[in-house]
Amino acid sequence: MKSLRIFCVAVALAAPPLTGHAHGGEDHGDASAPAPVASATPRAQAQSEDFELVAEVQGQALVLFLDRFDSNAPVVGAQVEVDSGGPPAMAAETAPGVYRVAAGPWTQPGRHALTVSVQAGDTADLLSATLDVPAAAAAAPAAPLAVGSPATISKRSLWALAGALALAALGGFTWLRRRASTPS
Repeated sequence: MKSLRIFCVAVALAAPPLTGHAHGGEDHGDASAPAPVASATPRAQAQSEDFELVAEVQGQALVLFLDRFDSNAPVVGAQVEVDSGGPPAMAAETAPGVYRVAAGPWTQPGRHALTVSVQAGDTADLLSATLDVPAAAAAAPAAPLAVGSPATISKRSLWALAGALALAALGGFTWLRRRASTPS
């Protein structure tokens, strides 16, 4: 049994890691590298002496994250109104400091000027931000690949896994033959 443990540890240490290795200085073709994406969803931000606001398009809704500027504490129970050129819309609080507004013009591609009115207790403020919605973000985004899904596993990783399994099977077979041939 001790030799089986030693063998298993040896196989585990000898097997290459199943993750990608960093490398550099290689040319992977004539295609240019894609432009980096700054944000996965369209966002706008604004701040004043009292409040900080981040507005993010999530599906057909605009989600507002509102906190105090001096303490970064979420603003709870505020009356938040969003004006983007049409009739103003009241935001509903969905979590502490998180407010949601149903569909509006920000779902369409283009630049949208947002004016957000905040009334929290005895503090009131107007925050202005510009939301840029690219044409690609207006369409429904594809679901990202899950880590470890078959599409993200490389051929090299699969070959390494197959080799490790073959070595383990060979070791187990050898151990069973040796055990069977030794007299009890």
